[in-house]
Amino acid sequence: MVRKAPRLLALAVVAVWFLSRSAAAQPIGGIDFPSEGQTVSGIVRVSGFVLDFHNLDRVEVLVDDVLVNRADTGLPRPDVLEIFPTYYNSATPQPGFLTSFLARGVYSDGPHTISIRVTEASTEKQFIIGTVHVVVDDSVNQAPFGYIDTPGPTGLEGALGSFPVTGWALDDVEVDHIDFLVDGGIVAGAVGRGQPSNAIYGSTRPDVEAAFPDVPNSLYSGFTANIDTTQFINGIHVLSVTATDNEGATRELGSRTVQITNVGQNLEPFGQIDFPLDKASLFCSQIGGGIPSPCTPDICGDILTNIVAGWTLDVGSALDRGQVSYVELLLDGQIVANTRTSCVQLGQTLTNCYGVNRPDVARSYSGYVNADNAGFLFSFALVRDADDPTGRIAILLPTSDFQTFVIGGFTGPGKHTIAVRVGDEEETVVQIGAMSVDILCDQQFGDQPAFGYVDTPTDYQFINGIFEVFGWADDFQGVDHVDIDIDGQVVGTANYGLSRPDVRATDPRVFSNNVGFSFLLDTTRLSDSPHDLVVYVTDRQGNRTEIGRRKFVVDNNVATHQ
Repeated sequence: MVRKAPRLLALAVVAVWFLSRSAAAQPIGGIDFPSEGQTVSGIVRVSGFVLDFHNLDRVEVLVDDVLVNRADTGLPRPDVLEIFPTYYNSATPQPGFLTSFLARGVYSDGPHTISIRVTEASTEKQFIIGTVHVVVDDSVNQAPFGYIDTPGPTGLEGALGSFPVTGWALDDVEVDHIDFLVDGGIVAGAVGRGQPSNAIYGSTRPDVEAAFPDVPNSLYSGFTANIDTTQFINGIHVLSVTATDNEGATRELGSRTVQITNVGQNLEPFGQIDFPLDKASLFCSQIGGGIPSPCTPDICGDILTNIVAGWTLDVGSALDRGQVSYVELLLDGQIVANTRTSCVQLGQTLTNCYGVNRPDVARSYSGYVNADNAGFLFSFALVRDADDPTGRIAILLPTSDFQTFVIGGFTGPGKHTIAVRVGDEEETVVQIGAMSVDILCDQQFGDQPAFGYVDTPTDYQFINGIFEVFGWADDFQGVDHVDIDIDGQVVGTANYGLSRPDVRATDPRVFSNNVGFSFLLDTTRLSDSPHDLVVYVTDRQGNRTEIGRRKFVVDNNVATHQ
C-alpha cells in the first residue's frame, strides 16, 4: 500500500472541486518541502509540484512575497499523477519542481512565508499555488548535504579492479572535507579548497547550481574518488560518503552496497586516449621519387608528426604484479608502435613510450602503482609518394634524433581507426580506447588539415543553461573561423584568438599563444537528451577540417535526489 502525504490528499479534494467547475481550471499544486511550521536554516530546499492544462512559462519561489529564484521544472512525479491521472496527457506530465534559497545571513530569525508563483506561457496569467510558513533559526549550523550519483541506489555488483564514486556536496558556508568509507573505514578523502588529497572535490555540477543558485560555489560541488577494490577481500561491502563543514558539522550523504569479485587474470588495465579526439584529421605529407628508409629532411623535406596521448593504469593483488607492462598504438588493427620496442628519448621528452609524467592522474588515482608516470605518448608521420600509383601511405616512426624516420608500415587515405592496446605484467591485454580519424594527404605543399582540442564539454558531461564550449585550434595556413556543429547542424561561430599559452608550452606544433576558442551554447534550445558536438575549422585557404567530436547530455530539468 502506497502512503500519500496528507497535504497531497487534501489537495486532491480541492482539485476535484476545481475540475468539476471548469475544464480550464487554474493551476493546482503544492509545496512538499519545507513543511508548514518547520524550522529552517542555511540552504532551504523548496520542492513540490504544479499541474496545469496550459503550458507553463515559469515557476518561481517567493519569500515574504518577494521573488527569490526561478525553479527547476519538469521533474518526474509519478506519485502525483497517480492521484491526478487526468493530467497524464496535459501540458504538465512531469509536474515536479525544485529550487532553494539561502536563509543564513539573508533573512532574520523568526517567521517567514514561502510561496510558489506560476506563470502560464500563453496567457501570462500568474497564480499563487502554494504557501507555507516557516521559522528561520540562524543559530543552527546546517550540516552539509548532497548525493552519491555512482554507484546508483541499487549498488554495484561484480566490482573488480578500480571503480569511481561520484556525486555532489553543498554547505551553506563551506565544505571542509569529504570522506569515503568502506565498511566504516576511511579509504579516500577530498579536502575542500583544492588542497592535496587522494580524491577530488570541486568539479563542475551545473545541475546542482541550477537547483541551488544562491549557494556560493554550488557550480563547483562535485566529488570523485577512485576505489581500488584489490585492497579488500571478495564479497559484500558497504560504501558510504560523509561530508564535514568548516564548523565541524557532519552528515552522511548516502551509502551503497558493493560486491567485489576480483580474480587475478581478470584485473585488466584501464585508462583513456586524451588526444586526438574522435573524428580528428591526421597529417599526411606528399613527396615524389620514392620514400626511403630512413627518411631524412634533406630527402623527404619537412615531416609533420601526428600525436596520440593518454594514460593507463593497472591494479593487482600484489604491487609487483599490478602494473602496466607495455602500450601499443594500432592503425586499423596494425601495430604502429610498441612502447617496449619503439620508445625513444628526445632531450627530456619521451615519445612512443609509457611512463610520461601525469600529475593529474596521480591526483585522481593516488596510491595506484605508477600513477604519477601513467602517461603514454606516441608520435608518427604519414608520407605518400606522389609517383606511387597504388596510393600507399608510409607510416614513419622517429629515431632518437627526431631527424630520421624509419618506415613501420603502410596504409591509405580516407577514414581509419586508431586504437590503443595495453598489456600488464600478467600479459592481460585490453583495448582501452579507439576512435575514427581521417587521413588527408596534401596534394600540394601548404595544405595541411587543422588540428586542436575540445576542453569542454567532456564526453558525456551533463550540461544545462548557457554552457561554454571551450578549446583550441590551429592550422598552418591560419585559422579563418571555427564552427560549432550540434547534431549535424552548425549553430554558430566561436570566438577565436583567445590566449592559450598552455597549449603552446605542451604542443610543439603550435607557434602562437592565441589559439583558443569559446562559444556560448544555449542548451535551452536543445532537447533534454544526448547530443553530438563536432568542431569544424576553416583555414584561410577555405579548407574545412573536423578537429574532434564530443558527446554530451543536456538536462535542464535535473532532479538532484534531495
